[in-house]
Amino acid sequence: MDINNQKKYYTLVLLFVAAFTILSAFRLLNLSFNYDFESFFPNEDHELEVYNNYRKTFEYDNEFALIAIENKAGIFNKTFLLKVDKFCKEIEQVENVVRVNSPTNLKNISLGGLIPVQTRILHIEDESLYKEDSASIYQSPYLIGSFFPENAKSLSIFIKTKDILTKSECDKLAKDLTGIINRYQFEDVHYVGRIFAQDVYLKNLQKEFTLFLILSFIVVVIFLWFSFRSFYGIIVPITIVLLSVLWTLGIMDLIGKQIDIMCTMLPTMVFIAGMSDVVHFFTKYFEELAKGTSKEKIYPLILKEVGFPTFLTLLTTVVGFLSLLFSSIQPIRDFGIYTSIGVVIAFVLSYTLLPALLYFFTPKKLISVHGSNNSSTRIMRNGLFWIFRNQKTILIISVILIVVSVVGVTKIKVNNILLEDLSEKVKIKQDFNFFDKYYSGVRPFEILVNSKQKNVLDTIVLKEIYKVENFIKKEFKAGFVVSLPSLVTNINGTVNNGTKTNLPLGEDLEEICRIIKENKKNKEIKRLLTGDLKQTRISAKIRDEGSLIISERNRNLIKFINSNCDTNLVSFKITGAAHLIDRNNEYMVDNMTQGFVFSLIIIAILTFFLHKSWRMVLVFFLPNIFPLLVIAGFMGYAGIELKAATSLVFSIAFGIATDDTIHFISRLKIELSYGKSLLYAFKRTYFETGKPIILTTFILMGGFMSLMLSDFQSTFYFGFLICITVIVAVLADIFLLPVLLFLIYKKKK
Repeated sequence: MDINNQKKYYTLVLLFVAAFTILSAFRLLNLSFNYDFESFFPNEDHELEVYNNYRKTFEYDNEFALIAIENKAGIFNKTFLLKVDKFCKEIEQVENVVRVNSPTNLKNISLGGLIPVQTRILHIEDESLYKEDSASIYQSPYLIGSFFPENAKSLSIFIKTKDILTKSECDKLAKDLTGIINRYQFEDVHYVGRIFAQDVYLKNLQKEFTLFLILSFIVVVIFLWFSFRSFYGIIVPITIVLLSVLWTLGIMDLIGKQIDIMCTMLPTMVFIAGMSDVVHFFTKYFEELAKGTSKEKIYPLILKEVGFPTFLTLLTTVVGFLSLLFSSIQPIRDFGIYTSIGVVIAFVLSYTLLPALLYFFTPKKLISVHGSNNSSTRIMRNGLFWIFRNQKTILIISVILIVVSVVGVTKIKVNNILLEDLSEKVKIKQDFNFFDKYYSGVRPFEILVNSKQKNVLDTIVLKEIYKVENFIKKEFKAGFVVSLPSLVTNINGTVNNGTKTNLPLGEDLEEICRIIKENKKNKEIKRLLTGDLKQTRISAKIRDEGSLIISERNRNLIKFINSNCDTNLVSFKITGAAHLIDRNNEYMVDNMTQGFVFSLIIIAILTFFLHKSWRMVLVFFLPNIFPLLVIAGFMGYAGIELKAATSLVFSIAFGIATDDTIHFISRLKIELSYGKSLLYAFKRTYFETGKPIILTTFILMGGFMSLMLSDFQSTFYFGFLICITVIVAVLADIFLLPVLLFLIYKKKK
């Protein structure tokens, strides 16, 4: 291409980039944030269909709010109770509130409400009855852990909200409720529920999205300054990666994709992955100028010596991100797709916009910085000589680390806690912990009950359900229990003035069941019983002790049912939003394993195709599997549990870690193709690739370290674990990879 054509080409590139940048900037104004809790449900599991049918039949198990009001001097105080009663009556009038259940308004033989209870368990206007009320309450197991804690220093209010609230409706309801709470100025108030949690998540998403972008920018600027000692050496690379992020976000808005908890990490990922391409191009360009190579010869040379290896690293990085498509969780799939788009955009801009900018202006200062007689070159030379003298030591240390890591891998546990993503500093997390500590908890626990022969109000079926309910109360320490046996038991207790609190027998049971059957069209009973009397539910709230413990209890429950219940007569199926999230975590680990194996196979085929040697495939994989083994072993020893967020690390880290290996091997092959001796080829490879590898490693570390400032635990661990992986990966590429390559090529020679 002659000079005039070059100028015309680069001018067109600049015009196109300017036009698309303006379009993306306008689209960015419309970009919105979203936290859809249900988007993390596994969408390929039949259990999701069961759950969707379950909540259509009865009600949504996660559309509620709990408010605990403290009075540390004791709740049996007339002024306090009257104030709570007035507070509840005001909440009942709020739009999208379906019902409010409080210790101050529980009704006698009510088939409505959260659970049926005795008449006026609290005579709030008559202080002389408080002692009697207190004694009665604390002899009623179904009230303790639900509406009252054991220490009697707070009480709990259950608010059922309208099902399927939109984002704007949730925000308005949360604002209305917090406004009322603040106006009453109770001693201390704790509140939890989707409407509150969603708002907290979204605000944190917006804050962290901006924070990560700014921190990534600052970190990259610092490392670029130390590398190039020039404002031009900062501005041009930053421009490339910022445009990559901007274009990616613009494309997301054009498609209609919103920013969710996964996509908050997208700018950081594109920023640091894109910077690797720019640094390799930039470094090679100015090194050639420092040698005196003419500009006309530099571009073809860069395409051969840097462009092709960089294209290979693009493929491995994209394969790493696209392996997330094996996930059944839509936000994770989207994260893989849009990050891949961003990385491809960064590559394209690095080989179109960057040459255009360098064509129109090349500062002389950057040429002198990349001369061969500098301190970094001397350090690299000394490092290479040390490696050749200590090859056995490096191999022995590597084997020891692998063995120790494999032992650590066996200690990894798969676990998930619903709100552990949030920092302990966040109020809703503190409130969630309060309910777990003083009440039965907030986590929904749902069981679908199907009668196979008789209807569920048949006394034989009811007794089977009663067995399971009692086991749940004991095994899970459940509160807020809603079930047919609870309804029957409480009606029986009320009819007998509280003297009978067990399931009635004989004619008493038949009479109560007959009354319920006659009232089956009552809207409150319809939440508990289907019209054909074939299905019912057991609904409760339990403490969120993690999927590991709860899964064990679920297994104990299934064993109990199989051993003690007539499964030919009635079936029990665990379901609910929390259960699906736990199942999602199990699927996620399996999906990521499949994705990781997919990455290995694709990259193995690519490596074999390029080098025509299975030994080279092995050499390629060892330095890149090594850091993943080390990080997995570290997780085992440190007690970092495997869950959706941490399982992502392996596929993504592998895709990123292979970049440096590709650059090193590709450069060595090029040097050998020039007819240079093995030792000289190693020396040139180490000098040519060593500096950009170390620089991109620092940029990667700095970018991922910014994620460690997140209030989301999953984001923190994602950044933390990839930082460690990147450090181990660069050490493996600098020390282990040259030894393995030297052994192979030495044998060939």
